[in-house]
Amino acid sequence: MTSTRSSIEEQQVPNTSPSIEFSIWNTFKHHIPRFLITILVDLILPLVIYFSLQKRIKAIYALLIAGVAPLIMVIIKAILSRTFDALGFLVFIAFLISAIAAVVTHNPIIILLEKSVITGILSIIFGLTLMPRRCCQYCFHIRPLAYYFYQDLVPIKRNEAGLPDSIFQEDPESFHEQYDDEISVIKLSDKKEIAQVYEWFYTHCSSFRSTCYVITSIWSVGFLFEFLGRLTLILANLSINNIVIYGQAILTLVTIVMILLTIMCIVKDRKQSLKFIEIWKKDHLNNEQQ
Repeated sequence: MTSTRSSIEEQQVPNTSPSIEFSIWNTFKHHIPRFLITILVDLILPLVIYFSLQKRIKAIYALLIAGVAPLIMVIIKAILSRTFDALGFLVFIAFLISAIAAVVTHNPIIILLEKSVITGILSIIFGLTLMPRRCCQYCFHIRPLAYYFYQDLVPIKRNEAGLPDSIFQEDPESFHEQYDDEISVIKLSDKKEIAQVYEWFYTHCSSFRSTCYVITSIWSVGFLFEFLGRLTLILANLSINNIVIYGQAILTLVTIVMILLTIMCIVKDRKQSLKFIEIWKKDHLNNEQQ
């Protein structure tokens, strides 16, 4: 039995330290279709619909119809994912309230102000998650929103990160115990495994924690700039057409800058995190084998 265990260990231990490489293309290629669809539905389609209708009907109704496309996209995403989308719910409520108010007051500016309100609220939400604190009696740390977006945008499993199975086992007494009972390892669902990997990253890797704060700050400041820019256009008493064009231009520019900065942060952090994992494995796994 002892010789069998030793043979198993000799075969398995080397596999816990694979050479992990990070590829920008492999990481983000899955999000390109969704990104292009978002650009089309949220930025291009509303402009096309508005300027196609604004000469035929009143501006207020053209804006309402133009705002339906992104709203339908939010509803479709919620149905397909079968989860509660907090951002989608916010967009729906803001659009509904602004639409009712605009129709009652016959003021199309209210609809334009609705997008500013949403980005302003998002800026505040992102900013609030930057403040370390605990929620009530559950002692649950509120983490930067980027921490949760990481799990959706850049999902990574234990084997992809080069982490051993033993880090997910409860109260492991030694490295060798993971090979008992025919080396049985608890099978985790993909989402749970990804969540646990990022939980481990956040607990042990300081560069990952810092990146979460930096990315969250980028989006908080970016949404604030978009809010102030669109609000300035409204207060400047520009024409509805100019507000729509310049507002979409500001949103596009700010979004592109935030996305590029986010990608740069993720790429830099992922390389640092993988280096940290290699060092951690050498320091901890080798000690456990002694």
